Amino acid sequence: HVEETGGANFIFITKDGKLVTPKSDSILPSITRRSLMYVAEHYLGMTVENRPVHKDELKDFAEIGLCGTAAVISPVGQIDTPEGTINVPAGMDDMGPITKKLYDTLLGIQHSEIEAPEGWVVKIC
Repeated sequence: HVEETGGANFIFITKDGKLVTPKSDSILPSITRRSLMYVAEHYLGMTVENRPVHKDELKDFAEIGLCGTAAVISPVGQIDTPEGTINVPAGMDDMGPITKKLYDTLLGIQHSEIEAPEGWVVKIC
């Protein structure tokens, strides 16, 4: 099963527009991943699935990204496996369209351009 990389969590977009995040007891409970799951469901109206992701599924996703604090989302254009290379055309040069919407919405919340969910932003000065 696919879990995470050394410095980021995976997110996957299915061909029918669902956000899938790998589920495992060993995955770091990333705030960025959880925030993207919330944004996908509550801001973009997407179906969100948190479930085990088998490596054989990788070739079937429309978009793949790595998420974390520093990059928010970095697109994935290629995955090399012992069985061969998986190309993800949506991530080769830029983010795919759904990943870009997730990125822009989360950044908009962080920059106070989009209203944040209650409790997400605390004014300190």
